[in-house]
Amino acid sequence: MFSIAFAQGNGGAAPANTPPQAIRTGVVDMYVLMRAHPKLNADMKELRDRQQLIVNQLMAAEKVLMEDAKTMQGSGYKPGTDEFNQVNDALEKRAAALSTDKNKAQRELGLQDIKIKYAAFKSIRDEIQAVSVASGFAVVVDVRGTDPDLDDLSNAEMEVGQTVVWNAPSVNMTTAIVNRLNQKFQQFPAAAKVDNGKVVFLNTNQNEGGGSGPSIPQQPAPGARQQQPVAQPGSGNVGRQ
Repeated sequence: MFSIAFAQGNGGAAPANTPPQAIRTGVVDMYVLMRAHPKLNADMKELRDRQQLIVNQLMAAEKVLMEDAKTMQGSGYKPGTDEFNQVNDALEKRAAALSTDKNKAQRELGLQDIKIKYAAFKSIRDEIQAVSVASGFAVVVDVRGTDPDLDDLSNAEMEVGQTVVWNAPSVNMTTAIVNRLNQKFQQFPAAAKVDNGKVVFLNTNQNEGGGSGPSIPQQPAPGARQQQPVAQPGSGNVGRQ
């Protein structure tokens, strides 16, 4: 009677000495899954192509600006005159505008990079959830499933610092997620396949699964730091005497 009353008094909860129910935990290698994502690879290739186009356009504009700066040097304008200041001010404004365009492109490409990778992450998470529900996993954690390159100390440190030190192969669903991604995004070229229980990356794979976003060169073009006075493209630094 006491035990029944105790249970009723606690809303029907089990006695405190009842062993907790075990939580089944699965693992995935998110680094592998990001690299193996077909759409992520296609989107990142498109972003890199766009980046290269922008870089080429900015470099062409910078080259024209440098040629105009050299023309100014040989024009015979005397520093301090109205003619010199007018031409020099125009070069300075163009250099500042070019620097602004570089910074704007860097921000836009970086934001697009983050959006692409986050969309890929969400699609991977959806597949993990589907497999977990079917397999009875209540928790899924990230684990680096490949051996590190011991010649690269950063990789070795990352391996040693993992939260999951060991897991049974039966709880690793990485290969199952790769197969599901290939099926879901079959309109894109496969970046990886599963062969004999292992993930094999294909030649179409150009994605490294993360890292920093696209970068726009910020340094002045070669020859920008020439004899003063001359506008320095991208720096906004103009000599004025």
